[in-house]
Amino acid sequence: MAAERKRVQREYRGSYYTYGNVARELEPDYRPYYEDEERKERQKEAQRQEAAERRENRVHAWKVCFVVLVLFMGCIAFMGMHVMVANVEVQVRQQKSDLSDLKAQNAILEAELAEQVDLDYIKQEAINRLGMSEPQSYQIVYIDVPKQSYTIQYASDAAETEEESTSILSSLWNFLTKE
Repeated sequence: MAAERKRVQREYRGSYYTYGNVARELEPDYRPYYEDEERKERQKEAQRQEAAERRENRVHAWKVCFVVLVLFMGCIAFMGMHVMVANVEVQVRQQKSDLSDLKAQNAILEAELAEQVDLDYIKQEAINRLGMSEPQSYQIVYIDVPKQSYTIQYASDAAETEEESTSILSSLWNFLTKE
């Protein structure tokens, strides 16, 4: 009986007539057409909003990826520069140690040279090894140098520039004070 009633209800869907002692349904099974359209419109709007949110999320994700990539590249560049500076520091330390070694070697050579410039040693070597002898009294010639003779010593470029600027200024001052 219940199955027959359901069949009958399906046939007369939308009517308020019921068979038997069952009360009328308060709300019919059908919905007005505008409610379906509103529901579909709400679903479409929700889908559009979800699509817009997904687009915004994708754009935001790309921006975050770009910022992370830029930071990563900056860190790599910083580390590369730090490595280059460390290598240059190592080279500078090595050059300084080489320089100190060369200075020590120069000091040793200067000491040896000063040791070998001993006039008595030179005289002995000249007489013994080279077979030289002291000049005889008739071989010695004395030269008289006049007192007006002088020697010019040239200084470095910086000293010359100062002298030139001083001389230019003094000549200008002399020129102005004469008039």
